[in-house]
Amino acid sequence: MKKVIDVISIMPEYFDSFLKNGLIGKALKSGLMEINIINPRDFSSGKYKRVDDKIYGGGAGQLLMAEPIIKAFEYSVKNFKKNYKTGKKVVVIMSPSGKLLDSDTASEMSDFDHIIIICGRYEGIDARVADLTGGIEISIGSYILSGGEIASIVFIESVSRYFKGFLGNQESLKEESLSGDFKKILEYPQYTKPKTFRNLSVPEILLSGNHKLIEKWRMEKALKKTEQIRKIN
Repeated sequence: MKKVIDVISIMPEYFDSFLKNGLIGKALKSGLMEINIINPRDFSSGKYKRVDDKIYGGGAGQLLMAEPIIKAFEYSVKNFKKNYKTGKKVVVIMSPSGKLLDSDTASEMSDFDHIIIICGRYEGIDARVADLTGGIEISIGSYILSGGEIASIVFIESVSRYFKGFLGNQESLKEESLSGDFKKILEYPQYTKPKTFRNLSVPEILLSGNHKLIEKWRMEKALKKTEQIRKIN
């Protein structure tokens, strides 16, 4: 069955270009996957469709209320069951305090048929949303963004690459930095035409046709780059 990703966000316009271009756009057109943007404002009561309010106990800023998000979540679950009957579901809450997204997590998430992503805004989301949905908090790094939309795009990009048929050549996953045999090792330098550009030439070994030596050179360069930038644990 196709993979279904539902994103709950009060700013759906963030995703307009993302859904039309690149491999994501191609996968959507082919029917490999489906991405729906669900706006909690559509489930908010009252004249002004309010989705946020002051924080109990004090504190600066506003917090996204539980009710509109939970109603959007329930709509997502109901709609999936209506269209696909069964499938493995996971709920992800984008949060700077969550588990750090890496290639292992992305691969694990790709096993689910229905992924519901909840994007925060302002000072975050009422904690009862996580309690009621069983959501897993995921972070893309130890820094603060204005909302979870950009983080959710990063999450979707990284997870989708593990969907069967998403990449033209699935073997490329094994060669990519932070995946397969190169896990925790940064990717080696790569070159294309022309052979010489502004007095900088492609290393001769890459033109030799000796794949064993090329593989050795690439590993050496990858290890050196990793040692310079990151520590290998």
